[in-house]
Amino acid sequence: MGPPPRPSPKLPEEIFEEILLRFPPDDPARLVRAALVCKPWCRIVAGPGFRRRFRQFHRTPPILGFLCNSGDGDSEDHSEEFARFVPTSTFRPPRSECRNWFVADARHGRALLYSWKCERPFDTAFAIWDPITGEHVKLPILQEELKSLIWSAAVLCAGGEACDHLDCSHGPFQVVMVGTDFSQIHAYVYSSEAGAWSRTSQLLPLSEYLLLQEAVPNALADNALYFAVGCGSDLLMYDLATQKMSAIKPPVALDGQRFVLMTMDTGRLGFAIEKDFKLYLWSREVSPEGDAGWTQSRVIDLKKLLSIGRCSSRPDVVGYANGVGVFFVRTCDGLFTIDLKSSQVKKARKVGGTVIPIVFPTRVSTPQL
Repeated sequence: MGPPPRPSPKLPEEIFEEILLRFPPDDPARLVRAALVCKPWCRIVAGPGFRRRFRQFHRTPPILGFLCNSGDGDSEDHSEEFARFVPTSTFRPPRSECRNWFVADARHGRALLYSWKCERPFDTAFAIWDPITGEHVKLPILQEELKSLIWSAAVLCAGGEACDHLDCSHGPFQVVMVGTDFSQIHAYVYSSEAGAWSRTSQLLPLSEYLLLQEAVPNALADNALYFAVGCGSDLLMYDLATQKMSAIKPPVALDGQRFVLMTMDTGRLGFAIEKDFKLYLWSREVSPEGDAGWTQSRVIDLKKLLSIGRCSSRPDVVGYANGVGVFFVRTCDGLFTIDLKSSQVKKARKVGGTVIPIVFPTRVSTPQL
Protein backbone atom coordinates (compact mmCIF):
# COMPACT_ATOMS: atom_id res chain seq x y z
CA MET A 1 0.00 0.00 0.00
CA GLY A 2 1.18 3.46 -0.81
CA PRO A 3 1.26 6.41 1.54
CA PRO A 4 -2.11 7.84 2.62
CA PRO A 5 -3.38 10.70 0.46
CA ARG A 6 -2.46 14.11 1.66
CA PRO A 7 -5.31 16.27 2.94
CA SER A 8 -6.43 18.96 0.55
CA PRO A 9 -4.94 22.33 1.41
CA LYS A 10 -7.36 24.75 3.09
CA LEU A 11 -8.56 27.59 0.95
CA PRO A 12 -7.81 31.01 2.39
CA GLU A 13 -10.74 32.99 3.75
CA GLU A 14 -10.32 35.50 0.93
CA ILE A 15 -11.37 32.82 -1.57
CA PHE A 16 -14.44 31.88 0.50
CA GLU A 17 -15.39 35.54 0.72
CA GLU A 18 -15.18 35.91 -3.06
CA ILE A 19 -17.49 32.90 -3.42
CA LEU A 20 -19.99 34.21 -0.86
CA LEU A 21 -20.01 37.61 -2.54
CA ARG A 22 -21.47 35.98 -5.63
CA PHE A 23 -24.51 34.52 -3.88
CA PRO A 24 -27.76 35.87 -5.43
CA PRO A 25 -28.99 38.91 -3.46
CA ASP A 26 -32.66 38.07 -4.11
CA ASP A 27 -32.34 34.84 -2.08
CA PRO A 28 -30.92 35.95 1.29
CA ALA A 29 -31.89 32.66 2.96
CA ARG A 30 -29.12 30.98 0.96
CA LEU A 31 -26.55 33.36 2.40
CA VAL A 32 -27.86 32.75 5.92
CA ARG A 33 -27.59 28.98 5.44
CA ALA A 34 -24.01 29.40 4.26
CA ALA A 35 -23.21 31.36 7.42
CA LEU A 36 -24.42 28.42 9.50
CA VAL A 37 -21.99 25.95 7.90
CA CYS A 38 -19.05 26.89 10.12
CA LYS A 39 -17.75 29.67 12.33
CA PRO A 40 -15.30 31.11 9.75
CA TRP A 41 -18.08 31.51 7.17
CA CYS A 42 -20.37 33.05 9.78
CA ARG A 43 -17.61 35.46 10.76
CA ILE A 44 -17.21 36.49 7.12
CA VAL A 45 -20.91 37.02 6.40
CA ALA A 46 -21.62 38.78 9.72
CA GLY A 47 -18.76 41.24 9.29
CA PRO A 48 -19.66 44.82 8.31
CA GLY A 49 -16.89 44.79 5.70
CA PHE A 50 -18.51 41.85 3.89
CA ARG A 51 -21.95 43.50 3.87
CA ARG A 52 -20.45 46.63 2.36
CA ARG A 53 -18.58 44.64 -0.32
CA PHE A 54 -21.72 42.60 -1.05
CA ARG A 55 -23.70 45.78 -1.69
CA GLN A 56 -20.96 47.23 -3.88
CA PHE A 57 -20.62 43.99 -5.86
CA HIS A 58 -24.33 43.70 -6.69
CA ARG A 59 -25.01 47.45 -6.72
CA THR A 60 -28.80 47.24 -7.20
CA PRO A 61 -30.52 45.82 -4.10
CA PRO A 62 -33.38 43.43 -4.92
CA ILE A 63 -36.93 43.71 -3.65
CA LEU A 64 -37.31 41.54 -0.56
CA GLY A 65 -40.94 42.46 0.02
CA PHE A 66 -43.20 45.42 0.48
CA LEU A 67 -44.78 47.41 3.28
CA CYS A 68 -48.47 48.18 3.36
CA ASN A 69 -51.33 49.02 5.70
CA SER A 70 -53.54 45.96 5.98
CA GLY A 71 -55.34 43.86 8.54
CA ASP A 72 -55.31 40.12 9.14
CA GLY A 73 -55.63 38.66 5.67
CA ASP A 74 -56.99 35.37 6.96
CA SER A 75 -59.66 37.03 9.04
CA GLU A 76 -63.10 38.09 7.83
CA ASP A 77 -62.84 41.30 9.89
CA HIS A 78 -60.59 43.79 8.09
CA SER A 79 -61.72 46.85 10.03
CA GLU A 80 -58.43 47.25 11.90
CA GLU A 81 -55.41 47.93 9.70
CA PHE A 82 -51.76 48.33 10.66
CA ALA A 83 -48.27 48.42 9.17
CA ARG A 84 -47.17 45.09 7.79
CA PHE A 85 -44.19 43.68 5.88
CA VAL A 86 -45.21 41.21 3.15
CA PRO A 87 -42.24 39.15 1.86
CA THR A 88 -41.79 38.47 -1.85
CA SER A 89 -38.52 36.55 -1.35
CA THR A 90 -37.08 33.96 1.02
CA PHE A 91 -36.25 36.64 3.58
CA ARG A 92 -38.34 36.70 6.76
CA PRO A 93 -37.82 39.66 9.12
CA PRO A 94 -37.78 39.27 12.91
CA ARG A 95 -40.90 41.44 13.09
CA SER A 96 -43.40 41.51 10.24
CA GLU A 97 -45.98 43.94 11.63
CA CYS A 98 -46.42 47.00 13.83
CA ARG A 99 -49.90 47.13 15.31
CA ASN A 100 -51.37 50.56 16.12
CA TRP A 101 -48.97 52.04 13.55
CA PHE A 102 -49.47 52.91 9.88
CA VAL A 103 -46.95 53.23 7.03
CA ALA A 104 -46.57 56.76 5.66
CA ASP A 105 -43.45 56.25 3.53
CA ALA A 106 -40.39 54.04 3.01
CA ARG A 107 -37.01 54.91 1.55
CA HIS A 108 -33.27 54.21 1.98
CA GLY A 109 -33.83 51.19 4.23
CA ARG A 110 -36.26 52.94 6.59
CA ALA A 111 -40.03 52.99 6.99
CA LEU A 112 -41.84 56.03 8.38
CA LEU A 113 -44.74 55.09 10.64
CA TYR A 114 -47.37 57.25 12.31
CA SER A 115 -49.99 56.80 15.01
CA TRP A 116 -52.66 58.94 16.62
CA LYS A 117 -52.82 56.85 19.81
CA CYS A 118 -50.85 59.30 21.94
CA GLU A 119 -51.16 60.50 25.52
CA ARG A 120 -52.35 63.97 24.50
CA PRO A 121 -55.34 64.36 22.17
CA PHE A 122 -54.60 65.59 18.65
CA ASP A 123 -50.88 64.78 18.95
CA THR A 124 -49.41 62.56 16.23
CA ALA A 125 -46.52 60.21 16.87
CA PHE A 126 -44.00 59.26 14.21
CA ALA A 127 -41.50 56.42 14.33
CA ILE A 128 -38.75 54.97 12.16
CA TRP A 129 -38.97 51.23 11.59
CA ASP A 130 -36.23 49.11 10.05
CA PRO A 131 -38.23 46.16 8.65
CA ILE A 132 -35.04 44.15 8.11
CA THR A 133 -33.73 44.28 11.68
CA GLY A 134 -37.02 45.05 13.45
CA GLU A 135 -35.58 48.19 15.09
CA HIS A 136 -38.33 50.67 16.03
CA VAL A 137 -37.43 54.20 17.19
CA LYS A 138 -40.04 56.82 18.11
CA LEU A 139 -39.52 60.45 17.12
CA PRO A 140 -40.42 63.42 19.33
CA ILE A 141 -44.13 64.14 19.35
CA LEU A 142 -45.16 66.69 16.75
CA GLN A 143 -47.50 68.77 18.87
CA GLU A 144 -49.71 70.08 16.12
CA GLU A 145 -53.36 69.31 15.56
CA LEU A 146 -52.63 67.14 12.54
CA LYS A 147 -56.09 65.66 12.67
CA SER A 148 -57.32 69.03 11.42
CA LEU A 149 -54.73 68.98 8.60
CA ILE A 150 -54.58 67.02 5.39
CA TRP A 151 -50.95 65.89 5.20
CA SER A 152 -48.37 63.60 3.66
CA ALA A 153 -44.84 62.72 4.81
CA ALA A 154 -41.54 61.36 3.53
CA VAL A 155 -38.39 59.88 5.07
CA LEU A 156 -34.97 60.06 3.43
CA CYS A 157 -31.26 59.74 4.12
CA ALA A 158 -29.66 63.03 5.21
CA GLY A 159 -26.37 62.20 3.49
CA GLY A 160 -27.44 64.08 0.38
CA GLU A 161 -26.23 63.38 -3.14
CA ALA A 162 -22.82 62.25 -1.82
CA CYS A 163 -24.36 59.09 -0.32
CA ASP A 164 -24.78 56.03 -2.56
CA HIS A 165 -27.45 54.65 -0.16
CA LEU A 166 -25.88 51.19 -0.13
CA ASP A 167 -25.43 51.12 3.64
CA CYS A 168 -26.97 54.24 5.21
CA SER A 169 -29.98 52.86 7.08
CA HIS A 170 -28.29 53.66 10.42
CA GLY A 171 -26.97 57.08 9.43
CA PRO A 172 -28.58 60.52 9.77
CA PHE A 173 -32.02 60.99 8.23
CA GLN A 174 -34.77 63.55 7.71
CA VAL A 175 -38.54 63.41 7.86
CA VAL A 176 -40.45 65.95 5.78
CA MET A 177 -44.18 66.37 6.41
CA VAL A 178 -46.33 68.77 4.39
CA GLY A 179 -49.88 69.63 5.37
CA THR A 180 -52.58 72.18 4.74
CA ASP A 181 -55.21 73.85 6.88
CA PHE A 182 -56.95 75.06 3.68
CA SER A 183 -55.35 78.51 3.99
CA GLN A 184 -51.66 77.75 3.49
CA ILE A 185 -49.17 74.91 3.14
CA HIS A 186 -47.05 73.99 6.17
CA ALA A 187 -43.80 72.02 6.03
CA TYR A 188 -42.45 70.28 9.13
CA VAL A 189 -38.90 68.89 8.97
CA TYR A 190 -37.37 66.52 11.53
CA SER A 191 -33.58 66.17 11.61
CA SER A 192 -32.13 63.14 13.38
CA GLU A 193 -28.92 65.10 13.95
CA ALA A 194 -30.73 67.99 15.67
CA GLY A 195 -33.32 65.70 17.26
CA ALA A 196 -36.08 68.26 16.75
CA TRP A 197 -38.78 69.46 14.36
CA SER A 198 -38.73 72.76 12.49
CA ARG A 199 -41.59 74.45 10.65
CA THR A 200 -42.09 76.73 7.66
CA SER A 201 -45.34 77.97 6.11
CA GLN A 202 -46.08 79.28 2.66
CA LEU A 203 -49.01 80.45 0.55
CA LEU A 204 -49.25 78.63 -2.78
CA PRO A 205 -51.62 79.11 -5.73
CA LEU A 206 -52.77 75.48 -5.73
CA SER A 207 -55.92 74.39 -7.49
CA GLU A 208 -56.99 72.58 -4.33
CA TYR A 209 -55.47 72.68 -0.84
CA LEU A 210 -55.84 68.96 -0.33
CA LEU A 211 -52.97 66.50 0.08
CA LEU A 212 -53.69 62.86 -0.55
CA GLN A 213 -52.17 60.78 2.23
CA GLU A 214 -53.19 57.26 1.21
CA ALA A 215 -53.58 57.34 -2.56
CA VAL A 216 -50.16 58.30 -3.98
CA PRO A 217 -46.70 57.73 -2.45
CA ASN A 218 -44.31 60.67 -2.75
CA ALA A 219 -41.17 60.68 -4.90
CA LEU A 220 -37.60 61.93 -4.47
CA ALA A 221 -36.03 63.41 -7.62
CA ASP A 222 -33.61 66.24 -8.47
CA ASN A 223 -32.97 66.91 -4.75
CA ALA A 224 -36.65 67.61 -4.20
CA LEU A 225 -39.64 65.75 -2.80
CA TYR A 226 -42.85 65.59 -4.82
CA PHE A 227 -46.29 65.08 -3.28
CA ALA A 228 -49.71 64.60 -4.87
CA VAL A 229 -52.21 67.38 -4.25
CA GLY A 230 -55.97 67.29 -4.56
CA CYS A 231 -57.18 64.75 -7.11
CA GLY A 232 -53.94 65.18 -8.98
CA SER A 233 -54.69 68.64 -10.31
CA ASP A 234 -51.31 69.74 -8.92
CA LEU A 235 -48.06 68.25 -7.71
CA LEU A 236 -46.31 69.90 -4.78
CA MET A 237 -42.51 70.18 -4.96
CA TYR A 238 -40.49 70.66 -1.77
CA ASP A 239 -36.90 71.74 -2.56
CA LEU A 240 -34.58 70.11 -0.01
CA ALA A 241 -31.86 72.73 -0.53
CA THR A 242 -33.94 75.92 -0.28
CA GLN A 243 -36.86 74.45 1.77
CA LYS A 244 -39.22 76.26 -0.59
CA MET A 245 -42.41 74.78 -2.03
CA SER A 246 -43.91 75.23 -5.48
CA ALA A 247 -46.73 73.72 -7.54
CA ILE A 248 -46.36 71.98 -10.90
CA LYS A 249 -48.92 70.42 -13.21
CA PRO A 250 -49.05 66.68 -14.02
CA PRO A 251 -48.59 65.68 -17.68
CA VAL A 252 -52.24 64.73 -18.26
CA ALA A 253 -55.70 65.40 -16.85
CA LEU A 254 -56.43 62.60 -14.43
CA ASP A 255 -60.23 62.41 -14.15
CA GLY A 256 -59.92 60.35 -10.98
CA GLN A 257 -57.48 57.72 -12.32
CA ARG A 258 -54.86 56.33 -9.98
CA PHE A 259 -51.29 57.36 -10.75
CA VAL A 260 -47.79 56.83 -9.38
CA LEU A 261 -44.91 59.25 -8.85
CA MET A 262 -41.46 57.72 -9.28
CA THR A 263 -37.76 58.40 -9.70
CA MET A 264 -36.41 57.68 -13.18
CA ASP A 265 -33.00 56.11 -13.82
CA THR A 266 -31.81 59.58 -14.82
CA GLY A 267 -32.78 60.94 -11.39
CA ARG A 268 -35.66 62.92 -12.90
CA LEU A 269 -39.26 62.83 -11.74
CA GLY A 270 -41.40 60.15 -13.36
CA PHE A 271 -45.16 59.76 -13.65
CA ALA A 272 -47.21 56.66 -14.52
CA ILE A 273 -50.95 56.38 -15.04
CA GLU A 274 -53.28 53.58 -16.13
CA LYS A 275 -55.89 54.34 -18.77
CA ASP A 276 -57.89 51.89 -20.90
CA PHE A 277 -55.80 48.94 -19.63
CA LYS A 278 -52.59 50.64 -20.70
CA LEU A 279 -49.85 52.08 -18.50
CA TYR A 280 -48.51 55.42 -19.73
CA LEU A 281 -45.08 56.53 -18.51
CA TRP A 282 -43.88 60.14 -18.47
CA SER A 283 -40.64 61.80 -17.38
CA ARG A 284 -40.06 65.43 -16.46
CA GLU A 285 -37.21 66.91 -18.47
CA VAL A 286 -35.39 70.22 -18.05
CA SER A 287 -34.05 72.04 -21.13
CA PRO A 288 -30.65 73.80 -21.19
CA GLU A 289 -32.56 77.07 -20.81
CA GLY A 290 -34.08 75.81 -17.56
CA ASP A 291 -37.61 75.18 -18.86
CA ALA A 292 -39.24 72.00 -17.52
CA GLY A 293 -41.81 69.85 -19.30
CA TRP A 294 -43.18 66.33 -19.53
CA THR A 295 -42.16 63.76 -22.16
CA GLN A 296 -44.04 60.51 -22.72
CA SER A 297 -41.46 57.73 -22.61
CA ARG A 298 -43.38 54.45 -22.89
CA VAL A 299 -46.79 52.78 -23.16
CA ILE A 300 -47.34 49.29 -21.70
CA ASP A 301 -50.30 47.10 -22.70
CA LEU A 302 -51.40 45.69 -19.33
CA LYS A 303 -54.19 43.56 -20.77
CA LYS A 304 -51.72 41.63 -22.92
CA LEU A 305 -48.91 41.52 -20.36
CA LEU A 306 -51.05 40.39 -17.42
CA SER A 307 -53.56 38.29 -19.39
CA ILE A 308 -56.44 40.07 -17.69
CA GLY A 309 -58.98 39.78 -20.45
CA ARG A 310 -61.45 38.05 -18.13
CA CYS A 311 -61.17 40.73 -15.40
CA SER A 312 -64.20 42.97 -15.13
CA SER A 313 -62.37 45.68 -13.18
CA ARG A 314 -59.49 47.81 -14.40
CA PRO A 315 -56.00 47.22 -12.99
CA ASP A 316 -54.65 49.56 -10.33
CA VAL A 317 -51.02 50.70 -10.22
CA VAL A 318 -50.33 50.72 -6.47
CA GLY A 319 -46.54 51.10 -6.19
CA TYR A 320 -43.15 51.43 -7.85
CA ALA A 321 -39.71 50.25 -6.75
CA ASN A 322 -37.29 53.08 -7.52
CA GLY A 323 -33.86 52.02 -8.72
CA VAL A 324 -35.15 48.61 -9.81
CA GLY A 325 -37.82 49.62 -12.31
CA VAL A 326 -40.59 47.37 -10.99
CA PHE A 327 -44.28 48.31 -10.84
CA PHE A 328 -46.82 46.76 -8.48
CA VAL A 329 -50.19 46.32 -10.20
CA ARG A 330 -53.37 45.00 -8.57
CA THR A 331 -55.94 43.10 -10.65
CA CYS A 332 -58.89 40.87 -9.85
CA ASP A 333 -56.43 37.92 -9.87
CA GLY A 334 -54.07 39.37 -7.25
CA LEU A 335 -51.08 41.66 -6.89
CA PHE A 336 -48.40 41.44 -9.60
CA THR A 337 -44.95 42.92 -10.22
CA ILE A 338 -43.88 44.07 -13.68
CA ASP A 339 -40.19 44.50 -14.47
CA LEU A 340 -39.80 47.35 -16.94
CA LYS A 341 -36.50 46.09 -18.37
CA SER A 342 -37.38 42.44 -18.89
CA SER A 343 -41.22 42.71 -19.01
CA GLN A 344 -41.22 39.78 -16.56
CA VAL A 345 -44.42 39.42 -14.54
CA LYS A 346 -44.61 37.75 -11.13
CA LYS A 347 -47.47 37.29 -8.71
CA ALA A 348 -46.62 38.97 -5.41
CA ARG A 349 -49.86 38.21 -3.57
CA LYS A 350 -52.77 35.90 -4.23
CA VAL A 351 -56.30 37.11 -4.80
CA GLY A 352 -58.40 37.61 -1.70
CA GLY A 353 -57.63 39.05 1.71
CA THR A 354 -57.51 42.71 2.55
CA VAL A 355 -57.46 45.12 -0.39
CA ILE A 356 -54.10 46.93 -0.38
CA PRO A 357 -54.46 50.57 -1.50
CA ILE A 358 -50.71 51.23 -1.98
CA VAL A 359 -47.45 49.38 -1.38
CA PHE A 360 -43.98 50.58 -0.39
CA PRO A 361 -41.35 48.20 -1.86
CA THR A 362 -38.54 47.27 0.54
CA ARG A 363 -35.02 46.79 -0.78
CA VAL A 364 -31.80 45.76 0.99
CA SER A 365 -28.67 43.96 -0.13
CA THR A 366 -28.02 41.67 2.84
CA PRO A 367 -29.94 40.94 6.05
CA GLN A 368 -28.21 41.57 9.36
CA LEU A 369 -27.03 38.34 10.98
